Order: sequence, then C-alpha cells, then structure tokens
Amino acid sequence: MAEEWRDSGAGGSSRQRYPLGEWKERITIQKSSPGNDKAGNHVLAWEDYFSCSAFVNNLSGKEYWEAAQINAQKDMYFIIRYCSEVADMDTEHYRILFRGQVYNISFIDNVRYQNRTLKLRASLAKR
Repeated sequence: MAEEWRDSGAGGSSRQRYPLGEWKERITIQKSSPGNDKAGNHVLAWEDYFSCSAFVNNLSGKEYWEAAQINAQKDMYFIIRYCSEVADMDTEHYRILFRGQVYNISFIDNVRYQNRTLKLRASLAKR
C-alpha cells in the first residue's frame, strides 16, 4: 500500500513533506469571548472552538536559534488542515490546547496561500 503524503507547502527544492500518519496529535483551538465576572469587571472567557488532528513539532534550525536568543525556546509549530472553521482565525482571539498545556498563537501562515494547510507558530503560555 502506498503511503500518502501531505505537502507542508515550503517552496522550492527544499520542500518538506509529512506523512499523513504523522498528523496524529489532537489539538483543541479555543476562542475568547468577552464577558463580565461577578463584580461586573470585563474578562475574557476561553471556550473550546474546534478540535482537529495536527502535525506538531518543535522549532528547528534557524527558527529555533532565533527563538533561543529571546528566551522563547518553548515555541512550537502546529500544522493543520485548512477548513472553514479556521479560515478567519487570528492571533488575538484564538489559542491552542495541546497535551494539557496552553499555547498562545504568535503567527498564522496560510501555506503558499493555497487554503490547504495552516502553519501555526505558538508559544507556551506563562501561568
């Protein structure tokens, strides 16, 4: 049986490909909504918005060393399939739950603008 591959969307001859079997990690994307606490103060409430399979990896190479220079070694990237639920996602109102940890999205890349995959760069949230 031939193994199926998903193009990561990196351009040129250095194109990386990820076997579909590697898209095995489950992530939950949460969305914030404004609300009020019991005292009437404005607060953000995070609610589960969408759950999907993802290819998850630590930063590597140049990305890792750039992050290490600013003490952000807990950055990861998540590659997910593009769909209507994530089409309007932004870095301010969405975050990722992965293995019990919260990751704040810092960059969203619609890979090669093909509406096939999104590459989400995210940092472990400080608690």
